[in-house]
Amino acid sequence: MCVNNNKDILNDIINASEKFSGNDAMVIDGIHYSYRDLIGKAKGIAAFFNDPTERIIGIIAENKIETYASILATLLTGRTYVILHPAYPPERNIGIIQQTGIHTILHSKKYDVGILGSNRTRWFCTSDISSASGKDKWTKTESKDYAYIIFTSGSTGIPKGVPISRKNLNAFYNAYCNLGWNLDSNDRLLQMFELTFDISVVSFLYPLTIGACEYTVGNETAKYLKVFDILETEHISFASLTASILQLFSPYFQDVFLPDLKYVGLTAEATNADMVKKLSKSAPNALFVNLYGPTESTIFCTAYFLPKEGEIKGHNGTVAIGKPFEDITAMIADGNGEKITDGSQGELWVSGPQIMDGYWNNPEKTSEAIVTASDGKVYYRTGDICYMDNESDIIYCGRGDSQVKIQGFRIELGEIEYAARKFLNNECNAVAFATPTDGMMELHLVIEADKCDTESLMEGLRHLLPGYMMPKTIHLLKPFPTNTNNKIDRKAIKETYTK
Repeated sequence: MCVNNNKDILNDIINASEKFSGNDAMVIDGIHYSYRDLIGKAKGIAAFFNDPTERIIGIIAENKIETYASILATLLTGRTYVILHPAYPPERNIGIIQQTGIHTILHSKKYDVGILGSNRTRWFCTSDISSASGKDKWTKTESKDYAYIIFTSGSTGIPKGVPISRKNLNAFYNAYCNLGWNLDSNDRLLQMFELTFDISVVSFLYPLTIGACEYTVGNETAKYLKVFDILETEHISFASLTASILQLFSPYFQDVFLPDLKYVGLTAEATNADMVKKLSKSAPNALFVNLYGPTESTIFCTAYFLPKEGEIKGHNGTVAIGKPFEDITAMIADGNGEKITDGSQGELWVSGPQIMDGYWNNPEKTSEAIVTASDGKVYYRTGDICYMDNESDIIYCGRGDSQVKIQGFRIELGEIEYAARKFLNNECNAVAFATPTDGMMELHLVIEADKCDTESLMEGLRHLLPGYMMPKTIHLLKPFPTNTNNKIDRKAIKETYTK
């Protein structure tokens, strides 16, 4: 358990790796890797960085020890890492490479360079790099470079880069530790998140700071079954889970018993309180914690510890997001950016050392999201509609704009619409919306047309969008209804298909 606010996450990883060098650090696809193995691979990869001007490193997302070692090597040598997913459309990855100026890409197996469409990048297979066996203590390189850049959905079809500084990361780390986790080197933690998703950062790095062992989950088709198999058979102590995973596995709750779970982090999506109550019967010793935070605020910035008994706070069945982390100021703002004090709903704004400075090379989007309030503090506008109760807990009510979360990924509906219009040569309007179905969010797309080859459109979208952004259905509607301002009435369109 952390007890101060001056800890450095990378120094703590180095210290733990020396203290627990023979302990298991990671279990990947049933293969056990010690701290000595992980750090040895990271040192070997780090020695391969021989160009001091190479500051941003691309890493292909794979469930491999070399991938995780590459992340450590990049961080500990003072560089910035950017994750590229081989299953994402080349156009998306190419855009990220172009935005960041990546010239070096690390991967653990041979890939067709065409998946990223760039002949100007240098590809290095980390499986071919020997581990370092030296016993000298490894010290991290002091750096002012960002720790990582994560790209989120953008309404223009261009992903937005969220650069997280080392200061941001350490501020998060100290606040996260001070939540009071009772965990040590004997514990086992789960890492089930895609490396393109920021929760993977804490799921990977935090266990290494305490000498614990983490179990990873690859991108299997039935991932939720693999997750609960690991939870049960490997006696996991701490697991962060999404609402989607809980929903998919809910029919099997009665068949599992998880007495070793100390903590369950509820994260990435709005969580249904009834679902938590069902899972709690399978994990009778676990404390459930709802962890909330936009990528821009460095992973999580509020927490709500669910009571073992009694009422779970929330709104329309959705669990509350609780109180701000240490050093985070949260404000519910009205339409004029003034603080709401009477318990009414408004937009959640957050301020503090975890907040990013701004989007990567995007001053326009930065000026929209990062604002100075009347109290003189700089805030990030989350776009989430919340209110604060009389015990200062933040109650989440939903999104205030066109962003939704699907499978834990934040999505701009406008990006789906942009892709559809692009495929249709901008000859048709498009509206995307999401609806809850059996506790999960599903995407739908409406095209303003009498006729459209929807099968071809769906196939075209697969080449433009990641799988989690694909609509479940495509509808045709012409003409689109308009409101009194002669704008497309999105609400009316959605209601047409959700009555």
